[in-house]
Amino acid sequence: MKKNLIYILGAIAIIIIVALIVRNYLNRNPLDVDVSDIELNVKVERFDLELYQSSESWDGIIALREKYGLFFEVYNDDIIGIGGIENSSYLVYLNTFLSDYAVIEAGREVKKQYSDLNQLNDELTGGFKHLLYYFPDEEIPRIVSFIAGFNQSIVLLDGFIAIGLDKYLGQDCPLYDMMEIPDFAKFEMTQEQVAIDVMTAWATDKYPYLPESDNLLNQMVYNGKILYFLDAMFPDFDEARKCKYTHEQLQFCYQFERDIWTNFLENKLLFETDHLTIRKFVDSAPFTHQFGPDSPPRVANWIGLQIVRSYIKNNDVSLQQLMEETDYQKILNLSEYNPKY
Repeated sequence: MKKNLIYILGAIAIIIIVALIVRNYLNRNPLDVDVSDIELNVKVERFDLELYQSSESWDGIIALREKYGLFFEVYNDDIIGIGGIENSSYLVYLNTFLSDYAVIEAGREVKKQYSDLNQLNDELTGGFKHLLYYFPDEEIPRIVSFIAGFNQSIVLLDGFIAIGLDKYLGQDCPLYDMMEIPDFAKFEMTQEQVAIDVMTAWATDKYPYLPESDNLLNQMVYNGKILYFLDAMFPDFDEARKCKYTHEQLQFCYQFERDIWTNFLENKLLFETDHLTIRKFVDSAPFTHQFGPDSPPRVANWIGLQIVRSYIKNNDVSLQQLMEETDYQKILNLSEYNPKY
């Protein structure tokens, strides 16, 4: 009798273990891949600090130009607009820029908030390791930081991705209040968004939006592809963070997913071509006007992400094939997307 009980208990234990294994397998994130064997260590190069240190002498400026090459030229000519070092008054122009009140205050805040870039370096390293996992032939660009008087967030050049750290000082930054930046915009100007914006910039540059015709469907699915790309680059990041939502905003999307999709269909919005109308559904704003003040912005992009997730689930498609696919109607058709509730 005791032996039979032991056998029964053993069998139950085995069943429970197998059930847990099956459940974990079914619930696992397929994008949570092992990148531990990929050797990479991304470190942001502090051009912003080196510029201040080099601004008093020609020798320092020449050394800075040699180190940063194309980015140095673009920074001077296009980002802060003072021209190149061939101008004999270059140092005067540079120090006039660095002496501007807004630039001084931005530099002070950047030094305080970004005195340690270890977390950002780790996040970028993880993101680019995942990039190499899916796109092993890609060259990893140099990542540099700069200050530009709040006029640039991310700048892409051949071989460089540059980060305007003064555009990521946090939603409580008093400088943003002085500039009367709206709350919904300040929400996206945080340290948490830097790595997200860097990888988004890489993806949109590598796979630009080039449809045969522009409509809401094409934009929402394209933006959904970019969000799915971020899922793949940062599988451990919170979904709300990748979507630039609060958790309440993300919950709204899940709760009213079917209602949102039905609204698009019933109002024949998918093939809407009016640019201003499309922007109301895909651009940053306090909320999406069509769905009321409690809704988050960019709900069309989030629906696009659900379409892409369904497309990946129901088709044998790699991430690279997804990013190369520009037939957005095909993605919708093959996705079999149909939110139930």
